[in-house]
Amino acid sequence: MLDRTITGLLACALIAPVSGGYAQRIPDSLLRLKVGATLRVETASRGRIDGRLIRTAGDTLFLSAQQPEMVVAMPDLRGLWERGRATKTGALAGGLIGAAGMGTVGGVFCGGIDGTCNNRGGNIVLGAVIGAAGGALIGGVIGAAIPKWHRRYP
Repeated sequence: MLDRTITGLLACALIAPVSGGYAQRIPDSLLRLKVGATLRVETASRGRIDGRLIRTAGDTLFLSAQQPEMVVAMPDLRGLWERGRATKTGALAGGLIGAAGMGTVGGVFCGGIDGTCNNRGGNIVLGAVIGAAGGALIGGVIGAAIPKWHRRYP
């Protein structure tokens, strides 16, 4: 008799409806967005929307877009991008180009005027390191001026 009671209770627990506490909540990556951030949101019902974040509450994002306030629920959300800058991309590209360029220059002009070079490998490495640092700095500054969309969800 006790076995049937336990089995019945377990069966009821498995088919019980899910409470509202298990609703789809906003992921932590979206909770870290700052109020006023420019967002591009793609939804299943409305397509792509650009706007600024007003606030988040429960499983809903509130944006200021064409209308005074647009409500986007998490189940409707298909993708979200935040507008930022291309600083990292610029620094990476500048560092690679600077390293290749200055490494080549260090190897070619190793000997100076008399043409004798005792440490061509060292000059190539030194040129590459200096070129990477300078190129990353210049590329990062240039990238900071270029807007870029960063994917935040999914």
